[in-house]
Amino acid sequence: MASFMQSHYSPAGETTLQQLNTLKNIDASMAERFSLPREHLAAAAFRQIDDSAGRGQSHASHAAEVLEQFLNQRLSGYEGGRDQFADDHTSHLARYLNTGALSARQAYEAAQQQFGAEAWIRQLAWRDFFLYQGKYNEDFYRYEQKLDLSALSDQHFEAWSEGKTGIPVIDAAMKQLNETGEMPNRLRMVTAMFLTKNLLCPFTLGEQYFRRQLADYDHTLNRGGWLWSSSLGYDAAPYFRIMNPATQSATHDPSGTYIRRWLPELAHLPDKQIHLPQPHAIVDLKASRARAIEIYKEIV
Repeated sequence: MASFMQSHYSPAGETTLQQLNTLKNIDASMAERFSLPREHLAAAAFRQIDDSAGRGQSHASHAAEVLEQFLNQRLSGYEGGRDQFADDHTSHLARYLNTGALSARQAYEAAQQQFGAEAWIRQLAWRDFFLYQGKYNEDFYRYEQKLDLSALSDQHFEAWSEGKTGIPVIDAAMKQLNETGEMPNRLRMVTAMFLTKNLLCPFTLGEQYFRRQLADYDHTLNRGGWLWSSSLGYDAAPYFRIMNPATQSATHDPSGTYIRRWLPELAHLPDKQIHLPQPHAIVDLKASRARAIEIYKEIV
């Protein structure tokens, strides 16, 4: 992938947004009609961010600082640490990329010559993979209309969205999302697969919920992630691939630090036990996996 990108890469242009000057005036009623919801504007930080000296700083300037900080401090450990969701190994750049404050080309050019950059560059490529699907795959935004999802239901959706499933890492991840608008990428996949496969809920419910909750939300990327996790769409996860949340938690956070942080009521449990389903869990992981395989085999 890296060699392909190097061979076919087209460098970023030098023309700024201000220089384009493509539209001078927008009718006030039109601007109001198509404006983003206020909560999205706040979450995406479409406003000046104060620096430590109290001076106003543009969103683009702040994005450049976050990029530089990531490249200098965390990039070298990204490949080994990106799935260790209890620690902070991610770039925190998604919101800037998604709002246009930082371009993927800027990020790629800044990272490509640095040690350990390949794993992170692959994530930039995944981002483009979904964006290209949104543009060129005519079914990307209508899979739910083409497929028979009648075997799925919203029975357990509320428990999932409120973090009351009895599966510790799922409930911890949903609590973080609901309180902060953040969720590590590994847990976005785990929670999405759990909802669509173990709980047999339509992916559209999860897609819509993440749309409302994520601080770094992007319409195309969010949909791409949900299609992939629910085994729908182009090059999605196979229908029989179902991440076991307890196993994922024990593998990537053996000491249960993440669960202890977000579910302090479970902090007293020993390391091995803290990852396991609680007695009140709403589904059995093994039985629900087998049921999901049978149902999704018919759907896809």
